[in-house]
Amino acid sequence: MRQLIKVEKAQCCVFNNHINREIASLNGVYGVNVNNYKNEITIDHTTEVSFEMIAQKLEENGYKVIDEVENLNSTEKIEQPEINDPFAVKAKEWDTPMKVKMAEKFVYEMHQNIKFSKELKVLDFGCGTGLVGLLIAPLVKNVVLMDTSTSMIEVLKSKLENVKAENVKVINSEIFAYTQKDIDIVFSLMAMHHIENLNETIDHITKVLKPGGILVIGDLKEEDGTFHPEESVAHNGFNISQLSDIIEGSDMEVTKANVYNTITKNDKEYEQFILIAQKSNEPTEE
Repeated sequence: MRQLIKVEKAQCCVFNNHINREIASLNGVYGVNVNNYKNEITIDHTTEVSFEMIAQKLEENGYKVIDEVENLNSTEKIEQPEINDPFAVKAKEWDTPMKVKMAEKFVYEMHQNIKFSKELKVLDFGCGTGLVGLLIAPLVKNVVLMDTSTSMIEVLKSKLENVKAENVKVINSEIFAYTQKDIDIVFSLMAMHHIENLNETIDHITKVLKPGGILVIGDLKEEDGTFHPEESVAHNGFNISQLSDIIEGSDMEVTKANVYNTITKNDKEYEQFILIAQKSNEPTEE
């Protein structure tokens, strides 16, 4: 179910991560998208949560509900401002032969270590235009594709118009907007080096994974900053040992971490690693 709610913001001039997480904390809410320009919040949720519960949570945090529209079509485009979207210009030209091949190599490497099946629900974190997630979708029961870039999501949704993919759910939001604890595998290719709050993100991924669930990261080894010469990113690649320590501090055990690919860009070579971690089989108390 999807609801579009119009609000008056009594406390501040724009929505912030706090209200996003407050709404996402409600059982049954699995997607939260906000539009500061239109004073609108779009919420994807199950029947576990009612409009009244959502409205109460909004009003507790200083947002007065003035109108709501229920049951928007789940494929309807959610308009969001493209300000602060670093991929606004790049998205339409994203699927280059190099990136397609990179995605295929990552999927191949996953297949060498993980058995995908029709019983699994998986989440592609930082899915971009869906290069990885759409390859995995036919192999699993459900796939959730998440990205904060509205521009990337628009390209992804245009692909889905021509593909039969009833088991695909697209969410244009941060990982924290997903609060269901029903994911068997989270995978992420070339997204983690953009994440500033890495520890918090890993902790949240651990929470949405089922006991025994798997996290797969494909990303760059430490580099000198020349991979992204035109922009600043949160991490110029990763020291695999240090990243493993962060992950193992979050109720997961790293079972594999090794270099599997080399990218040539700007006349330089950059190594990509794959890291696989598994959550404890014991349910955690919260």
